[in-house]
Amino acid sequence: MPSLLCSAVNCIYNEDRYCSKGDIMVTGENAEKACETCCSSFRERDGENLSARNSTGEASKEIWVDCTACNCRYNEDEECHADSIDISGSSACTCRQTECSTFDKERI
Repeated sequence: MPSLLCSAVNCIYNEDRYCSKGDIMVTGENAEKACETCCSSFRERDGENLSARNSTGEASKEIWVDCTACNCRYNEDEECHADSIDISGSSACTCRQTECSTFDKERI
């Protein structure tokens, strides 16, 4: 299970750069570079979803990461096996404005 740092502070699950969701999904089926990936688990923090925020789990440094970015060298059977992962998107308001900065295209 990778350790996670997440700069998407507008996400309802973000607590001091850690995630309280328990697991996340990184997408980017045909990604060739990091900017073609995103955290599809991102949900924007706003007044309407504050009650949902109260029902999430504890923020954790380590998290399960499901991943569809099959060209990434850390992807094994649609799970991330990097030691650590960084989700960027400090001003993100949608999941498409985030990315997996750890993405590293597999070399053949």
